Amino acid sequence: NNSTKFQDLREVFWDRADRMGRPYISLLWGINRQERNENINPWLDRIAFTGLITSSSIFFLGAANVPLLLTLWVCQRSLMSVGGVWYGFGWEPQLAELTFHAMFLVPIISLEAIPYLTPVPKVVVWAMRWFLFRIMIGAGLIKFRSSDPKWKLKNLSAMDYFYETQPVPNPITKYFHAMPKWWHRFEVLIN
Repeated sequence: NNSTKFQDLREVFWDRADRMGRPYISLLWGINRQERNENINPWLDRIAFTGLITSSSIFFLGAANVPLLLTLWVCQRSLMSVGGVWYGFGWEPQLAELTFHAMFLVPIISLEAIPYLTPVPKVVVWAMRWFLFRIMIGAGLIKFRSSDPKWKLKNLSAMDYFYETQPVPNPITKYFHAMPKWWHRFEVLIN
């Protein structure tokens, strides 16, 4: 029966799909049903540890290649496949997308730097531009769509106290906080 075959296939993909119904890429596909039902924590620990070792390698080597970035991407997608609501925010998929695009900007196997004048494929450049545009326009639109009056055109006061309350202030924030009100309104508009 075809429906049984598709149900079995869906079971292999662990019923995890994004909002468009595409199955998540996951290292957790290899878990049998008994392990999945009893305890997947050791699997999750191994995936996280693999990601930690891979990212640390990239950091300390100061270089990356396709296998290293692909490993990071698969580890991240695997954790996203079971993260549920925790991974429902925008940053995790955006980071995974950025890692995917970066795979086209690094050497395939070598950890040597790509020569400076090597042209970057135009498709990759436009994909990155589109990615950045979506982040910037999305960040701005979500603020205007919120019910917070500080972001509304009649008020535009969101930046009035931002510099006092930002999570990681720096030495020049007191000067930005002291800027005139019209400057803070302008900051909200360009944000």
